[in-house]
Amino acid sequence: MAVRLAGGLLAATLLAGCTTGQQGAPDRESAAGEAVPAAPACEQLPERPAEADQLPALTLPCLGPGPDVALDRLTGRPTLVNLWATWCGPCREEMPLLQDAHARHGEQIRFLGVDVQDDPEAARSFLAELGVGYPHAVDADGELLRELGGRGLPITLAVDAEGRVLEQVMGQLSAEELERLTDTLLSSDSPGGS
Repeated sequence: MAVRLAGGLLAATLLAGCTTGQQGAPDRESAAGEAVPAAPACEQLPERPAEADQLPALTLPCLGPGPDVALDRLTGRPTLVNLWATWCGPCREEMPLLQDAHARHGEQIRFLGVDVQDDPEAARSFLAELGVGYPHAVDADGELLRELGGRGLPITLAVDAEGRVLEQVMGQLSAEELERLTDTLLSSDSPGGS
């Protein structure tokens, strides 16, 4: 009976995935006043009018140095947006794949991570440990996650150069799925693409 109960609890935990529930705030130093490794800087984005198929008109603070990120202004080149958290196992597992894709396609595709309901200090340390080289914003209260209809993490969005969301993938990306998304973004930015 105890074995069956323990097995059931393990299965329920695994099936639950990475649901939201932890709160964080965009702190810039540890509680002890120690410097926390910086995340890559965010860039200033141009203004643009709202459209139905674009990201929500939310502005999120940058996890590293740089200006806040207005999501509805992610235009000018294709963008891969990944919502994640350090407390999410699948998010942690796919992060090296995202960094590899950024290393290969970062000149053509903008990569933006969004750290959701997490401890910013833990997020910066995790990114520094992996050597992640693309910027990350902070969704401390999960507003973007709710706007996207997500109940768990990770979520990855392919956004074309006009700021239109082409695809939304819920759950951990495989290497093949990530390559397909980057191919979609690269073709959306070429003549004859969307």
